[in-house]
Amino acid sequence: MVTAFAPTVLAAKSNPPIPLNRYQLENGLRVWHQYRPDSKSAIVYLVIQTGSRNETAFNNGISHYVEHMVFTGTERWTEEQVKDTIANIGGSWNGWTNKEQTGYYAQVADLDVEIALDWLSQIVFHPTFPANKVEKERHVVFQEKGGQYGWFINQLEAWGYGYDLWREVEKALFPNSTLTMTVIGEEDSLKRIDRNMLLDYYKQYYNTKNATLIVVGNVEASKLQPMVARYFGDLRSQGKPTDIVTASAADRGAYRVKVAGPMLNDQIRLVTGTRTVGDGHSDRWSLDVLAKMMSRDLSEEIRTKRGLVYSLSAFNSSYRDVGYFAVTTRSEEKHRDTILQLVDSYIENVRQGKIDAKRLAEAKTSLIRSWSISRESNGAIADSLMYWSAILSDTEPVPDYVTEIEKVSAQDLVRVVQTYFVPQRRFVGIHQPAITLIFGLQVAGAIVVILGGWIVYRVWRRKRKKKAVNVITDL
Repeated sequence: MVTAFAPTVLAAKSNPPIPLNRYQLENGLRVWHQYRPDSKSAIVYLVIQTGSRNETAFNNGISHYVEHMVFTGTERWTEEQVKDTIANIGGSWNGWTNKEQTGYYAQVADLDVEIALDWLSQIVFHPTFPANKVEKERHVVFQEKGGQYGWFINQLEAWGYGYDLWREVEKALFPNSTLTMTVIGEEDSLKRIDRNMLLDYYKQYYNTKNATLIVVGNVEASKLQPMVARYFGDLRSQGKPTDIVTASAADRGAYRVKVAGPMLNDQIRLVTGTRTVGDGHSDRWSLDVLAKMMSRDLSEEIRTKRGLVYSLSAFNSSYRDVGYFAVTTRSEEKHRDTILQLVDSYIENVRQGKIDAKRLAEAKTSLIRSWSISRESNGAIADSLMYWSAILSDTEPVPDYVTEIEKVSAQDLVRVVQTYFVPQRRFVGIHQPAITLIFGLQVAGAIVVILGGWIVYRVWRRKRKKKAVNVITDL
């Protein structure tokens, strides 16, 4: 039995409305379905609302570890059968883990949607966590991590050296938050995780009330609903997920972050921006338009006209409750202050309402056209639905992207700049090269020359000594 909700509309103005069917099973599993009759395929996501943000320092990396383990065997299938079921019908499959979600998908021909549903039901809700696979997957995770060098990396970070500038920025913006947890996990916690910990975490978060099934493609609702009921209807909800702690940050003045690490050349990576808002906030549309304008305008001014940077882009990144806006560049260090001044000057012009109406219209058109192109992909639509399903209830309307972007005005840009681009929210991050590839090659070359000279000298000494011995013998 299902609880049905009225369909909502998710469509661009230039296209006929496409209904988004949303309903919920009695066990709490949410189903979001977009029927696309012109497609010859379908993609099915099963998304669990948990990620590294739900972890602690003790079990950091366990969300990703569980993702690995569900593919190692189910109640009906061995690991080989799990990996062959979708591949044998020409489909593709995978899983992913991020800070707030863990997801699994199967992309198949429209005739094989039922196989995809059966497969996802098995791996997500019927895994067996074989004891003999735990160590194997731990080894795989460490390979994915790049080896067991945690102690060395931690020491380098303690000395101010590192490679993950964005993590250091988030540490500064959201201190004491689990947002700073790495998705793959730390070495100590990964070594600590055992099968019992994996099972406990799985039981806590992998339940139907904490999951959403998303289906996009050529499958009608009348055919989909019986299949969903067959493979997911008898599941019972178990466990109670722990709510994440809101990542609040005190306004304590400009944040400055500096790390140093190996680089290919002597360019610095420079980022500057400000703390903004989380997913679903109405200001996200204005921030997206502002990012598009800044990417284009600053690229023309700083890269094309002045040649100060190799690359430049702007974006607004957000989590459920917090976010940040950033401009990121690569340049020579001697241009750092000039770049920061030009970015600040642009922001100040927006604050004062000095906005080119033509540029604003072009930015909005670019975003809308790009969005429209992405609607050709079932996967892109599923990604969008996954985003909104984590924010909205089943009765809240899904915002229409085209409408929201078109509504953004110059006054909205002035307002968001005046609200968020204030000194106590701003940040600057710099990744400086501690050693470059060129410098490393130069050092290596010098070592080779010195070593080669030493070897030549040793050979010469040996020959000279041997010659001297021969002279004495002749005498």
